[in-house]
Amino acid sequence: MTEMTERLKPLGEMFGLPQDFNEDTKDKVTELKISHLKDYHKGNLGENRYSKQDLEDLVESVKINGIIQPLVVRPLEENDEYEIILGHHRRDAALLAGLNTVPCLINDDLDDDTAELLFMDSNLQHGFEKMSHSEKAELIYRRNEALKRQGRRTDLNPDDETKSVDEEFHLSRSSIQRYLRIYKLSDELKQKLDDGKIGVKIAVDLSFISEDCQRFISDLINNEDLKIDKKMSEKMKKVAERNALDENTILKIINGKEDDKEKTEKTKSKKKAIKVSKKVLEKYFIPEQDQKEIDKVIDEALKLYYGSDNAEES
Repeated sequence: MTEMTERLKPLGEMFGLPQDFNEDTKDKVTELKISHLKDYHKGNLGENRYSKQDLEDLVESVKINGIIQPLVVRPLEENDEYEIILGHHRRDAALLAGLNTVPCLINDDLDDDTAELLFMDSNLQHGFEKMSHSEKAELIYRRNEALKRQGRRTDLNPDDETKSVDEEFHLSRSSIQRYLRIYKLSDELKQKLDDGKIGVKIAVDLSFISEDCQRFISDLINNEDLKIDKKMSEKMKKVAERNALDENTILKIINGKEDDKEKTEKTKSKKKAIKVSKKVLEKYFIPEQDQKEIDKVIDEALKLYYGSDNAEES
């Protein structure tokens, strides 16, 4: 399973800027019209990180102090238009505060992957814990993919000396793996996860089944008020691994009939065990004889008893 082991760097360092926005940095700041700023092209993550109160507090701060930390933007092909990489909430607060322009740091050399990593790391460093499960899954997946495209390591290596994932992101390695699986869920089931209608571990199990089956399960939850438990999800995953999961099988699993069928088949497949008593063993065999010799004697005796022809046929 892939894993993110690349250490987070301060955004200023990644962007090639001083870590603090001091007097030297001011020379690089340009006031841009808010109307010329466009949202990041892949959409903003963690929109629910900031409560209404957070935004109101930010607006009040902007009214008093202005925008202290400049936005980070890159130019678009359209004349005088720029894409926001960092600073969407500052832009929103500036608008509500009645500002027409905001201070920006413009970078002409940001490629898509570097912009993606800046955007992802900003979200990781600010309010990650407030994101929904589906938002965390998307952020972790997108960052992981951007790292891979840049040729940077994302493998899970227990002997690697880089900082562990739980220290880096306050998530265990198993949690990272689960979120990478959750990313593969249908949008409908991701919403069920965010709404608390299915648990994280159940969501991981369901990520292994086909999109059609995921859609069917989502419809059942909507229409039948179905509660999927861990036993059901594990069974669905197991059957899906044999490419045998369909709508009928899902209904059987939910109703417990698939378990009954499996138990019956296991019972039929079991062969009746035959034991030879200690008394018989001591009567006909000596302690020095090994199992192979004992089996041979019993086989020859049974041939004589049943007849060699019958023994061959059986």
